[in-house]
Parts: sequence; C-alpha cells; structure tokens
Amino acid sequence: MKYLLAFLFLLPFVLTAQDTASSKRKLNILTLGDSNGTYPHSWPKQLQVALPEAQIFNISKSGRTIGFVNNGDSTLNSLLVLDENLKKAAEFTKDRPYDFIVLELGTNDAKAVFADRQKEVPQNLETLIKKIKGSRYPTISKAKIIIISPPPYGEKAKATEKYAGGDARVQQMSKTFEKVAKRNGCLFVNGYKTPGLDINTMTADGLHLDAVASRKLIEPVVELMVK
Repeated sequence: MKYLLAFLFLLPFVLTAQDTASSKRKLNILTLGDSNGTYPHSWPKQLQVALPEAQIFNISKSGRTIGFVNNGDSTLNSLLVLDENLKKAAEFTKDRPYDFIVLELGTNDAKAVFADRQKEVPQNLETLIKKIKGSRYPTISKAKIIIISPPPYGEKAKATEKYAGGDARVQQMSKTFEKVAKRNGCLFVNGYKTPGLDINTMTADGLHLDAVASRKLIEPVVELMVK
C-alpha cells in the first residue's frame, strides 16, 4: 500500500518530466498557411513556443489559398507557387529531413467570391498533398503531413460581403479535409472545432486569431507531434 501511495505522489512529477522531455524534441517542421500564420503571435510562432527545441521554417503568406487566384494575385495560389516554396524549404533545411509539414489553409478559399467553386477546394488540397509527397526533395517528400482545417468565421466576418456565407463553407471543409487527409495518409486536426477557441472573443475581426486562439489551434497538433 505504501508503495502505491508513493507512486501516486510521484506521478504528477513523472508526467511533468515527460511533458518537458516531449517539448524538447528537436523536430524539423515546415509550416504553410495564410495570414493567421504570419503574425508575431501566429500559430507557427505558438508552435515554436510549445516546441522550443524544434526548427520551424514558415512559408505562410497573407491572402494565401489552396488553389485559387486570390485578389488577382497568382502568388497567393499555393499550387502555382508550390515548387518555388518547396525549393526554399529544401534549401533551408539542407540535408536534414523535415519530420512534419503542417498545412493550415482554406479560410480564403471560403470567401464569397469562390462560393460557386467549393467542389474544387478538397480536390485542390489533394493535389497539393500529392505534389508535396511527390517532391523531388527527399528531405520533404518523406515528412508526415498534418492538415488543420480552417477555424470558424466569427460574427464580424460573417456580416461582411467579402466573407458572407463563409462559415458554412469552412465548416464543410472540416468534413471534406478529414476525408482527404485519411485517403492520403495524412494526420488531421479539426480547426473548426478547436477546444477552447471562441472565435468571437479571440479575434478582432472574426477572422484573424489572437495569441490565445493561435495557441489553442496548435495544441492538438503538438499532441500529434510528441506521441
């Protein structure tokens, strides 16, 4: 009995030590997102805080889509600039393989201007995944891919003409993206149902996540990485 009590007493310290060890894993991570991946408090930055020993190369860009030309700018279409971005990522890492590639895209693909093209979105995601897996750079092609479906739209965003109806579209993406992820051997995180994320209080505009929301978004990602 006394040994059981001693074990129960020490258990929290053991778990804390395990969590600390996990956070110090020297992972090599490539992150690709839109504006929510670009801010000083963005989800890639929160990923770095959670995994301080990790090396993270972030190629997120504001306005980026999976496969649409947004705002007339072809450089915002991930598919059109993927080769260029993967080259940058490969040059950055040199001979060190990436352990994970994290994709958090879809918010801009759900804009009202693309409302009639939603069937293309999961198809574009699948093409993006296959291109990454088929990359000529072995440091990239062998990495595990984690798909984060986009967070919900808040009330302020939904009230604008630009994003009207977008929340229903990103909600649908959470379902279709999971199927695409499973079909292509990727890990999946449902960003639309992020535990603890309140989109209306954790954004100023119903779209761009604050530091707390960004941290909430990557918590399940970190869990997958340190298993």
